[in-house]
Amino acid sequence: MAQGVVQRAAAISVVATASLTVAEVTVGIFSGAVSVVANGVQSALDLVAALTAWFAVSQAAKPPDRSHRYGHGKFESLLGAFQALLIWLTAVFIAADAIQKLLKGTMVDHPLVAMVMMGISVVVDVGVARYLFSVAKRYDSLALEADAWHLQADALAALSVFAGLGVLNLTGWHFIDPLLAIFVSALIVKAGFDILRQATAHLLDTALPEEEEAVIDKVLNSHAHKFINAHRLRTRQAGKHRYIDLHLVVRDDMTVEEAHQLCDEIERDIRQVLPNADVTIHVESASAFKEQGYEDPFEQQKTTSGTGST
Repeated sequence: MAQGVVQRAAAISVVATASLTVAEVTVGIFSGAVSVVANGVQSALDLVAALTAWFAVSQAAKPPDRSHRYGHGKFESLLGAFQALLIWLTAVFIAADAIQKLLKGTMVDHPLVAMVMMGISVVVDVGVARYLFSVAKRYDSLALEADAWHLQADALAALSVFAGLGVLNLTGWHFIDPLLAIFVSALIVKAGFDILRQATAHLLDTALPEEEEAVIDKVLNSHAHKFINAHRLRTRQAGKHRYIDLHLVVRDDMTVEEAHQLCDEIERDIRQVLPNADVTIHVESASAFKEQGYEDPFEQQKTTSGTGST
């Protein structure tokens, strides 16, 4: 169900971006507005990004297999990094076109037609981007989030062109449009850095954010009266999947069934607060824990939290 929503969102992005690409290039050539043609080319790059996102979420949905025992979640992270590069390429294209227009100047034959096209682009891009952001947040899809940033960047570019054409109609100041486009390209570069940083963190198995590890600590603390110590907490994320493993020290007199039930309870509670979490708990007896050279775990139970690192 969840994966179907994500794939449908990616497909909507592909259709919307393809439609805008054709419309913007056609109107740009008809109106003589080079900025509209440039925005159409930018939309073509967004189409590549949308197809990339669709491919990424389709691959990430595949279950684990013999070659990918942890699933295919990192396809989203890998493609997210690729999309960041496309975002920068878009920014460079916009800036280069704007600088050329600023130096040489261009004349627009039908500015009102071009303005209407840019207005439609803004509405479509913003609407689809908001939808993608909501789905990406709900299902932890980095690929959809990157695609949403693409569309939002395109909307900002289209808005700058729309505003520039409006000012051109009123004043005849042709230099306003390229200056706005250069400003928008800087915003796009920042969005690319944000996406690349997040994708790289997933690819390098960076630990989950502090606030998410704090949530894990809170869950363990809620069960602290049932075990002695929790340590060696390790976390990472691949696509929408979170991987969490830790060691749990229990009383020597606890049966295997009781320890297993406790682990099930902890895993269930973590999954409730952190969706798509794969939790692995290694159980240790108190006596084995002491033999490893640690302090008395019974004393630690009184002085440390459930995730006390020892």
